[in-house]
Amino acid sequence: MLSMFSFFTRSSAQPSRVRGAAAWGRHFHHFHHGHHHPKGLTAHLHERYQEKKQQHLNAAARDHGTILSHQENPIDIINAELAATNGLIDRLPESVYGLGTSNPYHVFTNNELDLSNVEVYGFDYDYTLANYRHELGAAIYDILKSILVEMFRYPIAIKDFQYDPAFAIRGLHYDYNNGWLMKIDYMGNIQLNTVHVGREPIPCPDDVIDQHHGLHISPEYLNENMFQLNDIFSLPQACILSDVQQYFKDNNMSFHPRYLSDDVNLAARVLHIGSNESGGLNFGGMLHDAINREISKFLDPSPRLVTFLEKLRRQGKKTFLMTNSSLPFIDVGMKFLTSCNDWQDLFDVVIVSSRKPDFYRSRRPFRRTTEPTWGKVDVLQPGEVYQGGNLNDFSRLTGWSGQKVLYFGDHIFSDLIDPTVQQGWRTGAIIHELQQEINIRNTVSYRHTLSWLIRLEQLLNEAQSHDTASRPPELQHLIDQWRHERMLLRLELKIVFNRHFGSVFRTNNHPTMFAQKVRKFADIYTSEVCNMTTVPRDFAFFPHRTYLPHESVVESVVDTGRIILPFK
Repeated sequence: MLSMFSFFTRSSAQPSRVRGAAAWGRHFHHFHHGHHHPKGLTAHLHERYQEKKQQHLNAAARDHGTILSHQENPIDIINAELAATNGLIDRLPESVYGLGTSNPYHVFTNNELDLSNVEVYGFDYDYTLANYRHELGAAIYDILKSILVEMFRYPIAIKDFQYDPAFAIRGLHYDYNNGWLMKIDYMGNIQLNTVHVGREPIPCPDDVIDQHHGLHISPEYLNENMFQLNDIFSLPQACILSDVQQYFKDNNMSFHPRYLSDDVNLAARVLHIGSNESGGLNFGGMLHDAINREISKFLDPSPRLVTFLEKLRRQGKKTFLMTNSSLPFIDVGMKFLTSCNDWQDLFDVVIVSSRKPDFYRSRRPFRRTTEPTWGKVDVLQPGEVYQGGNLNDFSRLTGWSGQKVLYFGDHIFSDLIDPTVQQGWRTGAIIHELQQEINIRNTVSYRHTLSWLIRLEQLLNEAQSHDTASRPPELQHLIDQWRHERMLLRLELKIVFNRHFGSVFRTNNHPTMFAQKVRKFADIYTSEVCNMTTVPRDFAFFPHRTYLPHESVVESVVDTGRIILPFK
């Protein structure tokens, strides 16, 4: 099992940095003591660049891959490699300059978790137990545009818009004030080449820099003026918001992005719960009706899910389902998923319309879904379905609390943060994008491109170590060329995940803000909950040691037990 952001095996990823740091130190010492290569510093560096680059190109060719910056369409190259291997790791070279592969079905570890201490397994429904097909995104988009036109009187031309599933990714932030959609890293820094206005990249990136006096967004501005797309349901929402904004721009219509955002958010509320008012019971909205009418269009039966849940119960574990969705919706979905009318028997407790995250903070009592629904609930009985409720009563009535509870969900804020903070539940994040991202990272051409980028950055460190005051013009020209190539390589490594916004998990060298939330609030994470089926119930997940920059040179060598020089 691997730790967060350790998508590649560590066989030499960290030692390569060890050598890179050591090499930089040697060259820094070399340059600052005036010992120039007899052939001339610039010529020497250029020769080394040519030699190393040819080595990387030859190695990529031997592995039937390439360096993406040498191809016209890197996305086509990656897609062809994905089709050729069909995601099977054994068809790929084990190591590319020390960059290995990861299993897309692994359970990855952020925080130590001993399953022998877990007595209770809990699950969300949407995108946790129910893995929807891609067709659901288009259905959500179509309903949202109908609500905007028919209820909010937006231009009728919006009804002709078509959903683009390749546009947005999870974790993006939308700026209410400026109408900017962007990706932000875990430190609050903007990835500038992801900033979009409508469906187009921002025409003047300097506007972003002027707004924030750089690329860092203050926590105050982030909390007061931006919202984040936290789940897969929000991707069609981002697409319709961007499409409407683009339409208004193209037709010179006056608008404020905050109003557009408010209206789309309100439409999404109508879509999900059938009301634009807060409070009241959740009987489900337009989306639930659409899914239930054509359930086989959006879901596949999941015998693996039944096997997993039955296995937990045979091993003496307690299970519960807790979802914000309504009972009529859940009942149709679970019957289809499990091919069983008595699906409630798979759980000790079933809670619907739970109103997470308010469930974790409120004192709203539980209520039965069967008549009489107004009676006081003093016990949560197997075979019954309850709605509403709150975390304190849940713990009191079941006796389940603390670290003996492991809860799985797909939404960091609604599912995972509060139970972790308030009661110390252990948590597992279900992130469906993980499988595709790992498959892309495993491709030969991606790994060869990344390895060449790492090599180029080492060469740049070497060249830049020469004092600027005495740096010859030809050396500066070489540095500028290498910096430009580095920019292109980083761009290619971005667009193979998503042409507009790149990876869900990474902004160049840093984790995204979304990835950091996963890292902080999910003890484990995986692409689907059934990946837990083969994990022994006494398995202890151990995260890899995380090294600070000042620790990595020495401790990574000690930890691996050997020094590997992938760039020798």
